[in-house]
Amino acid sequence: MTLQRITALTILVLAQAACVSPASRGAAPTPAIIRPASDIFLAEPQFTNLNPDSVTVEVETRQSVVCAVVYGTTGDYGQIATDTDMAGGGHSAHHPTLTGLQPDTLYYARFEGVGPDGTLYRSGEYTFRTPPAEAAASGEANLASSQAGARIVGVSSNYGGVDDSAYGGRRAIDGSPGTQWSSDGDGDAAWIEIELAAETRVARIGFWTRTMGSSAQINSFRIVTDTGEVLGPFDLPDAAKIYYFDTGFTARRLRFEAATSSGGNTGAVEIEVYGESPK
Repeated sequence: MTLQRITALTILVLAQAACVSPASRGAAPTPAIIRPASDIFLAEPQFTNLNPDSVTVEVETRQSVVCAVVYGTTGDYGQIATDTDMAGGGHSAHHPTLTGLQPDTLYYARFEGVGPDGTLYRSGEYTFRTPPAEAAASGEANLASSQAGARIVGVSSNYGGVDDSAYGGRRAIDGSPGTQWSSDGDGDAAWIEIELAAETRVARIGFWTRTMGSSAQINSFRIVTDTGEVLGPFDLPDAAKIYYFDTGFTARRLRFEAATSSGGNTGAVEIEVYGESPK
């Protein structure tokens, strides 16, 4: 399958800007300056974590901008995505996840951004194709997913208070890269405990840390099992995707603990576990 790289960025703040513009105070509005999005790219944006129903786009910009992407099966788009990092401002490392996609389907996308001086950056139209559903079905089953019978039995805290909140613990095992669990400011003290459907010989684990740019990113984590075994620390290079680590232990409950982080609302986009029940 050929996957065309996306070469641009998108904006969600035009309505907000209009609310505080000089025109709203009686002054003449300043015309927007629109420039090609390629002017602020450090490198070509790329697709990562390509799935039949979702894809993450990674792109770095020369300056901090607020960005988003509109996408759809036609040039009319109809869907929009932004970084789910709660940063509340611009940044330079962008990783919006496009969700709700259909397998083996051609999609159109356009990216735009707004800089701190009000300049708008807009790309042309780009395309990508999702892989067939069969590609995902042929893989191993993620035993840490709620669909496989796993459940959250404890967290250090949830941003929003409960596991079912928008940033609650269950978001780390729902199989969607468009959602995430966030602690309520726990930093290095963040932890989340998952109970699998049965005792399992764990061969491999995956962890995708959330980030808010300058904070909320777990740099390394450890695992504590219900038998008291401690594994790790496991180092996470960045928050752009899920990273996998080979293991070899038996447990039913796995407590994932932040070892080092950038502080703040640390948490996880997705946690995965692969293995088999002992015979």
